Amino acid sequence: MKTKSWEVNVSADWETLRLILSDPKKTLPFFPYFEELRGDRVRFKVPRFIFNFGYEFEFDVGFGEREAIYTFRGERGILTVTFKMVGGKLRVTASWAGFGEALMGKPLENFARGIATAIREFCTSMKCPGVKIEGESGQVEHITPETASAFLKRLAVELGTDFVVEGRAEDGTYLSARIEDGRLKSLKVRTDKGESVIEADIPVVELGSELFEGLPLNKKFAVKAEKL
Repeated sequence: MKTKSWEVNVSADWETLRLILSDPKKTLPFFPYFEELRGDRVRFKVPRFIFNFGYEFEFDVGFGEREAIYTFRGERGILTVTFKMVGGKLRVTASWAGFGEALMGKPLENFARGIATAIREFCTSMKCPGVKIEGESGQVEHITPETASAFLKRLAVELGTDFVVEGRAEDGTYLSARIEDGRLKSLKVRTDKGESVIEADIPVVELGSELFEGLPLNKKFAVKAEKL
């Protein structure tokens, strides 16, 4: 069996982490090498040297004491991803037993690191201040460059990889963001002074404050999100 681990600091308790991990159909599309999800079967496309090998699995989720385990079983082998809280850190361990085991060291390391980073960002977003979302509508108070990215990550946790969110403030300021395949594709902000349109192709989990700097967002917005 080949095994690689990665640790990240997380600003969340175990219950928050458990909430995020309890719905793998929402988290899996943000994993490295993810290609497709159909029912209870997931497909990863893993590069090895100059080739790309597809791996298809049935998966299930289990929980222990401050630990979660994603198990993927397929014809080529078994992939196990373990999430464990160690102090204030999240340790993600990816293990592979099966075809090409000796050559899977680097892909497993990338897999563990990418998963840990994505889950860390989702944990941070769950504590985004001033966000009140129920279902697909709610309010967001005082969006800043720092909280804007956390807000979109929060919606990704709740709505998945494809959605549009629109918001309007009392002074008429309008904003919208479109997420497709887990990536921010466009961001629009319109005021009585004009409109700013940003076309992008950035994974939600990699969004930072830079994209939102200078935009007139520091106010309360009534928002509505819709899955695509």
